[in-house]
Amino acid sequence: MSEFNVNEYWLERGRNYIQEKRTPPEFHRLQERFLLEVLKGTRVPMRRVLELGCGFGRITRLLAETWPHADITALDLSPEQLANARSYCVDCPNVFFSPYDFYSGQRLPGSDYDAVVAIEVFLHHPPEFVVQLFRRLADVGRHIVNIDWSEDWSAPLPEHVWVHDYAKLFTDAGLKCATFPLPEKIDGKQQRLFIAARELSSELRQVEHPFREQARVATSPDAQAAEDWMGRLQLATKELRALIPAGTSFILVDEAQWGNVRDLADYQVIPFLEKDGRYWGPPPDDDAAIRELERLKETGARHIAFAWPSFWWLGHYAAFNRYLRSFFPCVLENERLVVFQLKW
Repeated sequence: MSEFNVNEYWLERGRNYIQEKRTPPEFHRLQERFLLEVLKGTRVPMRRVLELGCGFGRITRLLAETWPHADITALDLSPEQLANARSYCVDCPNVFFSPYDFYSGQRLPGSDYDAVVAIEVFLHHPPEFVVQLFRRLADVGRHIVNIDWSEDWSAPLPEHVWVHDYAKLFTDAGLKCATFPLPEKIDGKQQRLFIAARELSSELRQVEHPFREQARVATSPDAQAAEDWMGRLQLATKELRALIPAGTSFILVDEAQWGNVRDLADYQVIPFLEKDGRYWGPPPDDDAAIRELERLKETGARHIAFAWPSFWWLGHYAAFNRYLRSFFPCVLENERLVVFQLKW
């Protein structure tokens, strides 16, 4: 194990992880739709399934409802997460939950699985350990199915994250893999779905082929520039400057993901929710969002701008969205920004 204690970190974080909402819900829905699309398209058998790192049961329930006759064993290190998962999947009789520690040396429960599924699990373990784990998983399951980040991050990595070259790690473990890039990035970073096995069926390879072609096109310089997070941010900044008079105040809903943007230094950029000038997390409900908007409007905010990482707010806080559209003109709406004018 690396010097960083992976188990200690996740045992602590597991106590409250269900309350975290760092990833927009619409990306989870995209991830889930893509997982089902690929599994059904490649016809990976799903009679016996082992899920690793099930957390509070988001993917567990998805699998149980999609394949109601499958036998699903779901594992997690955290007792609190297993309790959350049992509650979330209480009406899924085809799921069995069990605690399991990757580093314990204990045998994996069961064998002869059609698929071993892990969604954003392996990135929390160092590469040399992941290769060993792949070998162990290949002994109990015919296919390893995982979704993970798959390209370098521009920001420094947290100590609990490793961005792996999965094609290489699977090869090192003696396995072959097919790769399916998710159709949208999150926070400017690409995730991919991998299906690995000792041998891949010709049918699976045929399904993978168009994705390989898309990946080849997407790596062209023009496509990379179009998808680049910084390029998108720069364009959004120019649009804000063209729309909002310099030196004025506006509310930016971005969940503090943009950071300090140099080109907006001559504005008073107000986070939402705001406390003592800092981002204070999403509002608990629509009424709180409306109250905060009116408070900030009275302090001088002339616009409220929703950046693309926070577009999910407009669906999640539906009453707040209706309030904005009923009382304030929407002066810009595109794939980067939605801006309402509060004062004129």
